[in-house]
Amino acid sequence: MGFEKPQITPRRRIEVPEEARQQARAGMGGEATRTATAPPAPVEPIAAPVAIPAAAVSAPVPVPAAAPVRASTRGRKPAAAAEPVLEAEVPLHTVQIAKSVVQEIKMSLLLASPGPETPTTIKNYLEAAHRHYDAHLRKTGKLPPAK
Repeated sequence: MGFEKPQITPRRRIEVPEEARQQARAGMGGEATRTATAPPAPVEPIAAPVAIPAAAVSAPVPVPAAAPVRASTRGRKPAAAAEPVLEAEVPLHTVQIAKSVVQEIKMSLLLASPGPETPTTIKNYLEAAHRHYDAHLRKTGKLPPAK
């Protein structure tokens, strides 16, 4: 008992007169077609002015400071912050590192031979790397000698 191949008959194409095609293309409003030779007309963005009531502008809604703000992954980019973050507000002990660099540091920590001077955390690794680079710059004369 074998499987029989199904007999599929191709569908017939619906014949459309050329005049009907021309009318349909004319009513497309500049949309591109496969057979059209002229470039499509530029589409102008539709931006309707939005009226905001004065009461909504003058009375800001209080937002609790502890509530986390979730960035939307869809839609337009958020507007730039009204107040730029001051240098004094950013803690000096924080560093942003790319995920690939963090993974590389983790692998280096795992592969490093254990010893008393071997760093065990990413923070210790970064501090040791900073000391090493600082010593290199002092040795090459790009920084003044340590006191």
